Amino acid sequence: MDKLDSTIVIIDDDKALNNPDSGLMIELNMNFESIRFFYNQEDGLEFIENNLDKRLIVLLDLGFPSGTPSGHEILESIREVSFLIPVLIWSGVDEDKESFADLINNRAYAFLNKNASTEEIIEKLKEAYNYADNDISIALEEWINAHSDEQKQKPYLLNVDGRQLSLNELLNEIRMQSNTGKYFSKNLAKLTIDLLTRNKEKLDD
Repeated sequence: MDKLDSTIVIIDDDKALNNPDSGLMIELNMNFESIRFFYNQEDGLEFIENNLDKRLIVLLDLGFPSGTPSGHEILESIREVSFLIPVLIWSGVDEDKESFADLINNRAYAFLNKNASTEEIIEKLKEAYNYADNDISIALEEWINAHSDEQKQKPYLLNVDGRQLSLNELLNEIRMQSNTGKYFSKNLAKLTIDLLTRNKEKLDD
């Protein structure tokens, strides 16, 4: 079975979960290209910020020791750099006692209870992968990242307000899902559909 080309980033301070012989870790390693486990929230966040050019899916705990950032705060920090990364909240906290408003506002992909079976966790991660795999904004992110640093710094297009944007600036707009980023993604999708339906282009494998 081919592994899915994504890195699963687990941010959780429970070291017992990172047992290579556990059913979960065995299944994760069987199904995904890479697994990175971080006990320290800020180390996990730093890894995410330094690997935005990779396909990432995050499993994020909510509860951490007092005086350190909570899962709510880490999710908010992730959203300060990108809205394109699927983040699954993975917590043993009673759902009825947890505040979900900020998780919804920061576009948490799903909520998984720590008691969920290995099969449920793998299924939800694969669902998140398929969701990302079909997202036009993520496809644009990958296309932009395929350019050289020099190409990404050059002016590429005019914004609706007349401002010139480089590919790097456009990439940031897409990651933050600003009006400009969403407008560009939406209209590029429309153009692609139009070209395909008129047989002007062919899809590559």
